[in-house]
Amino acid sequence: MGRRRLLRGAVAGAALGVGLGAAGTPAQAQERAADRRRRRSAHGAQLRWLGVAGWELSFSGHSILVDPYLSRQEYTGPGGSTIDPDTLLAPDTGTVETVARDHLTGAPDLVLVTHGHWDHLLDVPQLLDRPAWRDATIRTLCGETPLHLLRALGVGRRRLDRCITVTGGEYLRFPEGPTSRPPAWTVQVFRSLHSRLPGYGFVAPGHLVTTPERPRTIKDLVEGGSLAYQVTVGADGLRVMFLSGTADFAEREVAGERPDVLVLGCSGNAGVHRHAERVMAALGNPPLVVPSHHDTMLGKLTSADIGSTVDTAAVRRLREIVEPLGGTVLEPRHLVPLTLP
Repeated sequence: MGRRRLLRGAVAGAALGVGLGAAGTPAQAQERAADRRRRRSAHGAQLRWLGVAGWELSFSGHSILVDPYLSRQEYTGPGGSTIDPDTLLAPDTGTVETVARDHLTGAPDLVLVTHGHWDHLLDVPQLLDRPAWRDATIRTLCGETPLHLLRALGVGRRRLDRCITVTGGEYLRFPEGPTSRPPAWTVQVFRSLHSRLPGYGFVAPGHLVTTPERPRTIKDLVEGGSLAYQVTVGADGLRVMFLSGTADFAEREVAGERPDVLVLGCSGNAGVHRHAERVMAALGNPPLVVPSHHDTMLGKLTSADIGSTVDTAAVRRLREIVEPLGGTVLEPRHLVPLTLP
């Protein structure tokens, strides 16, 4: 029995001895239970939802940020039903600092950027250049377009020099060093796709091959191609896949991967055929699925009523797909750590 079946048993809350005994002897069940406890104590992994498609994954004294967009600025046109691409960029620097100071575990080791849109990239410059993190070594993984946008948004040279440009297919070990030493974690990069709205389009498509003038509006932060990431703790520990930045994916790129935890974008996919069903099949039905990108993207992140912005219908639809397959949907709350078994 592998790690994924152990996770299913742990989250379901079944008696571990009974659940494992059906597949082996009591001694084998105890051994597997001990292995699960060992792996859990070894990594102590937690996920913290930062709202929208933003995440902090922390484990063993390390942390990784994924698409940390905290400003939640207004983005709709008259009537509030559609995105206005001419909306001026308006980062909420106060909220970004408050969340970094009071809610994150500390300076991240890595920042993973899935694509260049405002609701993924806008606050990365402030976080990278945060004075309190001046002495921290922070690396950023992103595509070529987000790198040009970060430069255009004024990110300091020291941080830009630490950016790693990726396109999909990379398998990186951290920290860098001899392969004879077990890594603290690894990151796999996968080419992905942006969500498709009715009519099969999306806001601000495009790619950059040079650095533009400083972006002023939502439409200036173009997508630039989408990426997905899988973080593995240690050499062969907990695997967390982030198909979190959009609600579409490149099926053949990830087929055969077997994450223990899947963070899955689950709204804005009206133009994508059987999105969640295809993801689950391609990944062998991950035991734990965490919804992402399923709030209104509005409202102050630190407000008491931020939970009211969640699209509960999207979470319900995800449960209707995942649970019959034997998986569990773990519903996150804004800024509240979610301990991973």
